[in-house]
Amino acid sequence: MLPFKQYLAHVLATVLALTICFPAASARYEDPATLMIEDAQGKTLASYTVEELKRVFPIRELETPTPWMPKDQKIGFRGPYLKDVLKKHFPYGTNVEIIAYNGFSSIIERDEIEKYAPILAIERLCDDESRKDGSCREGQTYRPLYLKDGGPLFLVWPLDELPASYIPARNAIWVWFVVAVRPNDE
Repeated sequence: MLPFKQYLAHVLATVLALTICFPAASARYEDPATLMIEDAQGKTLASYTVEELKRVFPIRELETPTPWMPKDQKIGFRGPYLKDVLKKHFPYGTNVEIIAYNGFSSIIERDEIEKYAPILAIERLCDDESRKDGSCREGQTYRPLYLKDGGPLFLVWPLDELPASYIPARNAIWVWFVVAVRPNDE
């Protein structure tokens, strides 16, 4: 469990993003639960709902802390490797831009993606808290990612495998509310 101040800061940041940033972004991306694959100019090439991602790509599990939690605490996530999605649509290229529903974007090098294998998390491992609040039923292992989790799609990295220099310098690679991926080879 996060210390109260960290938890409160995370909740306030999420609420701020939801209330201030989403109205402008939502005009471009209608459904935050659909991943758009775009060309470099932003033209849609393909799209995947969460259910389609589950059917089209192998689903991977990743248990990791995030930069905003104690290193000894880990969360289990599930979703396809970003590199699998890229291979299907952009087999070549160096950089990609990951775009969030709130308008945030991050440029990520293809080498980083290949080396560290982040996932486009679509589900989170059920825990005692999620069973208590009713978001997980008895016997359920994973639940969908909600907005409060950074979902429905959240780019999650194996924090323990990242170089120490990445924290906090490269925290922008952890993209919440992912709605689009496009090549960016500038």
